[in-house]
Amino acid sequence: MDIYSTRAQLAAIELQERIYTFLYDTFAHENAPVEDDKAIYDYRKGTERMAPVVHPGAGGVVMPRDGYQTREIGFATIAPERIIENSDLLGRAFGERILGAMTPEERERKMLAKDQIEMRQAIQRRREHMVRQVLLTGKLNLFEYTNEGRSINPTLVADYGFTNKFTPITAWNQAGATINDDMKAIYDIAYEGGGNVDIIVVSPDVANAILADDAYLKLLDIRNADAGKINAKYLDKGVRFVGKNIDGVDIYSLSGKFLDDDGQRKDMLPPGTLIAGYRGMLEVYHGPVTQVEKEDAEAQHKTYIKKEVPLRYGSIATNAIKNRITSRPTVVPRNVDGWVVADVL
Repeated sequence: MDIYSTRAQLAAIELQERIYTFLYDTFAHENAPVEDDKAIYDYRKGTERMAPVVHPGAGGVVMPRDGYQTREIGFATIAPERIIENSDLLGRAFGERILGAMTPEERERKMLAKDQIEMRQAIQRRREHMVRQVLLTGKLNLFEYTNEGRSINPTLVADYGFTNKFTPITAWNQAGATINDDMKAIYDIAYEGGGNVDIIVVSPDVANAILADDAYLKLLDIRNADAGKINAKYLDKGVRFVGKNIDGVDIYSLSGKFLDDDGQRKDMLPPGTLIAGYRGMLEVYHGPVTQVEKEDAEAQHKTYIKKEVPLRYGSIATNAIKNRITSRPTVVPRNVDGWVVADVL
């Protein structure tokens, strides 16, 4: 069996444990990969209609269905590559024992496995960034990279019309803050939009403000049976359990930074931010991956309906081999009025 074939590498990838990213695993519902080149989804903004009152004997009154539109969105193509050159194989790798070192062939297999893991981690971080963007802005603006570099304008643009923003009259780190009343107002915005609130995620400074408010702290249950499981899964990922409020909603703090496409390090959640929503409220789809796997007369396109597809190809002229993993995700909200983003500080 050719261990470097796409089929063999696909099997290896499916056996590998994926990394967890908190926003993606909390708010995204991952669907099976689709065959179409665009994701088709139903878009709606939540409404709560009352049944009409009619005069006895007048029959019924036609009640309009909640409006929705069927839309489509393209898939982002994520395709990190790693190059293995002669120089990578001839020398001893970092941490490799000096005596009885590996052969170049053994070293190459080890490098391939390590590169696969790291490329899949990078792909998952991109998915996390896409979910973060939709959560905070209700938009998906992605820049593509060409051989010349990053494109000037975003090439995958979706504006879902998100408007559920909230700002309290008094910031939560100021005297006179009414955190519990503000929480109720945030819930009402989500409920009026047809959504739900079963989890709240805040930036670290908001968590500090909550824990420093004596009045609200009396209403907070800092014990949670599931907190240990969460902390174990997202160990070293900046996730901290803050408490369960009087409505039974878990509050988590999310810290940490990421390197954005513009080269700047940014907070996972901007200072003062609170997100109130429900688990699985964003839909994630993956499109088909089509690639050429052979050269010359044997060249042909192959399409895979998979979440991540590997490819290995080489250059005789440069004595180099490239390994690539391609994934084509997109993110759409189930209900764009179903969650709330608040700036509370």
